[in-house]
Amino acid sequence: MITSQILSPTRLSDIFRLLHHSDFFELFSKKLVFETYYNETMRSIALIATLIFSFAPLSAREWRSTSGDKSFEANYLSNDGKQVTLRKGNSILTFAIEKLHADDQAWLKENHPPTSKSGGSSKGPAKAAPKGAAFDTLEFGDTNKEVIEKLTASSMVECTVAEVMLARIGLNGSFRIKQTIGGLHCHLYFDWDSNNKLKEVTLRTQGKPLSFYGGKLESNWSELIKLLTILHGDAVQGAPYPKSADLQDGLILGSHLWRTEDGHSVLLGTGQEGSNYSVIVRITSDHIAANPIE
Repeated sequence: MITSQILSPTRLSDIFRLLHHSDFFELFSKKLVFETYYNETMRSIALIATLIFSFAPLSAREWRSTSGDKSFEANYLSNDGKQVTLRKGNSILTFAIEKLHADDQAWLKENHPPTSKSGGSSKGPAKAAPKGAAFDTLEFGDTNKEVIEKLTASSMVECTVAEVMLARIGLNGSFRIKQTIGGLHCHLYFDWDSNNKLKEVTLRTQGKPLSFYGGKLESNWSELIKLLTILHGDAVQGAPYPKSADLQDGLILGSHLWRTEDGHSVLLGTGQEGSNYSVIVRITSDHIAANPIE
């Protein structure tokens, strides 16, 4: 039987506090206090400006694959030098920058330098290391050594390679969740900031051919929705199971987005790598903006 211990981006002892936590009214109250500094005229102007800029749609642009034979329109959100996050309708897309057409890569470099230093240098002061619960006992900001120690001691995950091989092979894909979810194991992948501190944990099923897409992969996706909802409450954004025809090599198509207690983002979706498909959960210290669920 699958329990909530399978996937734990936050401490399990804090689940009920997390599910009932909301800072909306606190933030809204602060907004009202701030507005008292303005007279009636200025308050009206500020409100109108806020509404205009909050709801005005961003300008979508066309994005192409490396070969240029596939394309789609989407709004730019952010990039870290390795992946670019886009919005297409009510879906959030993550695309490996190296899989984008050279023109799109050049456009990103010129117009949107990485918001994180993991993909190279950027101007301005260094960002503080991310903080907060990531996955199981892992914390954003952990070092590589701390991550290995915590994973090795965890009862939730297991190492799939000899420990002596970790230094040669690396962490990515070397650990997996012990219990299957929807009949599939989820392997762990990691991303680091410029100071080699943990900034993102990704859970990914092993790549499967297209014939698995409507079967075990969809079952895994459905089970993950249940588990993530137990941990974080209702998703702040949700969409149906992504169509395989909408995917392409290097693309992750997000369907659901949750917000953690620390304000971090948990994004569920499916992805394609070569001719294989997988279900993916990104647990990131970034704050990914959401479209409200209709």
